[in-house]
Amino acid sequence: MDNTKRILIVDDSDELTQVIAEFLGMCGYSVFTARDGIDALRFMEKETMDVVVSDIHMPRMDGYTLMTEIKSRHPRTPIILITGFSVSEAQKMAFEKGADAFVAKPFHLKDLKGVIESVMPH
Repeated sequence: MDNTKRILIVDDSDELTQVIAEFLGMCGYSVFTARDGIDALRFMEKETMDVVVSDIHMPRMDGYTLMTEIKSRHPRTPIILITGFSVSEAQKMAFEKGADAFVAKPFHLKDLKGVIESVMPH
């Protein structure tokens, strides 16, 4: 059986999503992407993820709403929220709403990988 850890990246920035996906793929993860929360939830109806990394500010469904939906449907899936807007307030809200971790943009890919590994189920 394949033990590769599966990560879903949810962000409306195609460029950032591609860079993160390529980096994590080179690190040995299976990486999937979605452009917003609605697409992410549809994807997760069919696929199980080990970790979800989501931007907070996206069209159609923001990261907080996505996180609430994932936590209600997949309570064991760790969620990392990322944003570059109002970082201290966003971080406070992220943890109040149940995020497993928070990463401020801009970030170094190796730092994001470290955060992912810290919340990843073993």
